[in-house]
Amino acid sequence: MSFSNVLGQGQAKHILSQALSHSRLSHAYLFYGPDSIGKKLMAVEFAKALNCLSSAPDNACGNCDSCRKIESRVHPDFFFLEPTKSTPTAREAAIKIDEIRELQKKLGFLPYEAKAKVAVVDQVEKMNLQACNAFLKTLEEPPSSTVLILITSNIYKLLPTMISRCQGIRFNPLPPEHIREILQKQEAPEWNPGEIDLRVGRSQGQVSRALSEEATQTSAYRREMIGLIDQVSFKRMDLLFQWSKAMSKGSEPLPQILDEMTGLLRDLMFIKSGGNTGQLFNTDLWAELEPVARRKPLSHLLKMAEAVNQTQYALSGNANAQLALETMLLDFCEAA
Repeated sequence: MSFSNVLGQGQAKHILSQALSHSRLSHAYLFYGPDSIGKKLMAVEFAKALNCLSSAPDNACGNCDSCRKIESRVHPDFFFLEPTKSTPTAREAAIKIDEIRELQKKLGFLPYEAKAKVAVVDQVEKMNLQACNAFLKTLEEPPSSTVLILITSNIYKLLPTMISRCQGIRFNPLPPEHIREILQKQEAPEWNPGEIDLRVGRSQGQVSRALSEEATQTSAYRREMIGLIDQVSFKRMDLLFQWSKAMSKGSEPLPQILDEMTGLLRDLMFIKSGGNTGQLFNTDLWAELEPVARRKPLSHLLKMAEAVNQTQYALSGNANAQLALETMLLDFCEAA
């Protein structure tokens, strides 16, 4: 089956396979879940299965003319849209209304050689408001013989009207064994077993995190952050200001530092709730995490995790880094 190219995601595979087998296709699907867990690969494999010339209804051979063209993104009935920067100096990439109108024009024609036209819109949350409003018309009145696949890592940034017009399919972080399998297949660089173990633990189920250089770079701060979670309080404001200043002025990437903090808090809550230690992101730090989990109430850990999430959102909007970190740690103090 073509979906075997996608590791994990059993529920998503089952839903799509059933739809193909029984010819009960939705006109629009919304693939949502964290980055780098197989959503885009699944969209391509689904497009292949829809239009394969050789296999059964829920299969794709991967070798026929249609499969090869879709894989190479040169099929005349397969469209892939993703955010682009309007200028090299633009702050963020976006999907603009002109691109949506061009896609709508292409979808207005009958399939040229496929059974069904397939349009994949990656990072749909980066569609600007004008583009969203234009695209809603396509979702409300989909062209015939067309399947739309929307992909997002943050479903909460989408308009409710857009979500309601799609069949949502949740994608979950990959289990450690699948992350390990992907890392072991990497031709370069050659990682020793110890580094692979560290990267698997740092990945939080996402391939891009496991491959990132920051996977090992920011891990060095984990023990310091455990101490911060454990000790910061209104009686230890010195820790608050020292850490905020050091992190905001340092060379380490703050988004990755805060991701590490989120992972540590997640593990503390997991231990506190009696979860399986084999599913921790930071299994190598069990000895440091377990006593902190015993001391901290679950409600306090939840408030801390919420504070980290709010800080990540603030920094994505270009907030002052030191002030944002100080505010986060003040929230930690209130939770302590």
